[in-house]
Amino acid sequence: MVTTICVVGVLGFLNLLPMLLEGAGASGFVTSALLAAIPLFFTFLFVFYIDRFEPEPLWLYGAALAWGGGIAVVLALAGNTWWEETLAPAVLGATASENDIFRFTASIGAPVIEEFVKGLGIIVIFLFFRKHFNGPVDGIVYGAIIGGGFAFTENILYFTNYHDELGEIFQIRVLDGPLSHDAYTAFFGFFIGFAVYARSKVALLGWLVPAMAGSMFFHFTNNDGLYWMTYETYMFVNNVPVAILIIAMVVYSRNQEIMTVRNGLIPYVNSGWISAAEANMVLSMRERQRAKAWAESAARYLGAPQGEGRKAMNSFQIELVQLAHNRVRHDNLRTLGSNEYLADANDKLAHLQSIRSRFALV
Repeated sequence: MVTTICVVGVLGFLNLLPMLLEGAGASGFVTSALLAAIPLFFTFLFVFYIDRFEPEPLWLYGAALAWGGGIAVVLALAGNTWWEETLAPAVLGATASENDIFRFTASIGAPVIEEFVKGLGIIVIFLFFRKHFNGPVDGIVYGAIIGGGFAFTENILYFTNYHDELGEIFQIRVLDGPLSHDAYTAFFGFFIGFAVYARSKVALLGWLVPAMAGSMFFHFTNNDGLYWMTYETYMFVNNVPVAILIIAMVVYSRNQEIMTVRNGLIPYVNSGWISAAEANMVLSMRERQRAKAWAESAARYLGAPQGEGRKAMNSFQIELVQLAHNRVRHDNLRTLGSNEYLADANDKLAHLQSIRSRFALV
């Protein structure tokens, strides 16, 4: 599935390449791509920072990027074209001006279509890679990457089409409005993350309502705001409230994830499979670093190569977090007694025991 997403995403981007090259040629395309990569770089810095507690596999990062930068853009272009050429004239009537149709498409059509096709990528990850979707933090991560990929391709399109005004367009789209697609889709993913804790997959449909409504609202404000706001007000409204909301979502999601892991590990502590010190250690990034330093010293003392202890402790910590998430998920689904859960838990506990021996915790 990952391979399919990546291949289709790359093919989608290549399908757009003639359009991207048309406005400014090959050299203009390269310049535009480099400029478009700047906000994408900061998006990934954000992702790596908030995903430190339980990092997702890089191959899934790649799939999310391919969806946003390729698949979602192609679907959005097709949808926006249909909206502008077919739906808008039908809804607004024969007396509608070109400006009316443009505004209706940009302010209503684009938020509906683009947030749906970007959000569809999050839903695909939720349904097909449930093991790597453990709550709102992961939803924010996948959403930010998909939105960042979408913005990357869209920015290239704007930069190449308006290459003679490149400095001004870069100012408007990146410097004056850095919080756009990645923020909106992160908001979408935040709500989808709560569906992880539901007992029924039908709950996903319920969480789609606030996910779509929220992301569409901010997208609408961004696209329609200049019709009824000054530019200074527009910059404030499209950045400050979104930034505050993103910070609040991240803080809440991180605290909620720590609580989930703590609750998921308590039964294993009570049964003696892991120690209280190990459970407490994994809840703090500072304690994790101290544990890695200790494990490295212990492993070197036993004759292991440099870096082996740190690597083993990192694996140990990730396995502990996944063990906790897995228990909480099955607890919510009321499947703690299922063969699937018991087999997976036993495998993880045996793997943890194996990792322990590499830095002599036993």
